[in-house]
Amino acid sequence: MTICIIHHIFKSMKRDGKIICEKKSRELEEVCRRNGLALTIQRRAILESLASRFDHPTADQVYEDISCRIKGISRTTVYRVLEIFVEIGLAKKISNPESKARFDADTARHHHLTCTNCGAVLDLFDDSLNNLPLPTGIEKDFDIRDYSITFTGLCSACVAEREKMSIDEG
Repeated sequence: MTICIIHHIFKSMKRDGKIICEKKSRELEEVCRRNGLALTIQRRAILESLASRFDHPTADQVYEDISCRIKGISRTTVYRVLEIFVEIGLAKKISNPESKARFDADTARHHHLTCTNCGAVLDLFDDSLNNLPLPTGIEKDFDIRDYSITFTGLCSACVAEREKMSIDEG
C-alpha cells in the first residue's frame, strides 16, 4: 500500500470525522455504564478531541484542544482519562520513537507509519499484515492478545523537503 493510498484513506476519514465522534460517544456511554464510571463532561470532551483527530495526538495535544472549552481542566486529568480509555478499550496507546505516548481512538487492528523526521504518525490498513504467522513455539512463552506493526521512515512531506534541499544545494 502506498503513501498516496494512505493519504486518501486519511482524507476520507476526516470527512467521516463527525460520524466517528458520534459512534465513539455512544461507545463511551455504553462502556462507562458497563464499568460503573461516571459519564463526565471531561471524559466526553477528551474522547471527542481524540476521536476527531487522526494524527495520534499526545496527551498534551488533547489538553491543548480542550483546555479552552473546559476551564480549569488539568493536564493530569487528561492523562488520567486517556489511561482509563486505554484500560477500558476506548482507545489504544501507540508506541513511537519519540517516547511520547500517543493515543488512537481507532481500536480496530491496524498498523502505523512513523516519520523519524517530523514525528507524523499515519494509519496503515493492510489485511496481509493482520494475518502474519507467529513464530513457532512462542505460545509457550507468551500469550499474544494483539499486535501492531510500526514502520519508521520519512513521510512524503519530509521526502519532498529533503529532495528540495538537495536540489537547492546542488
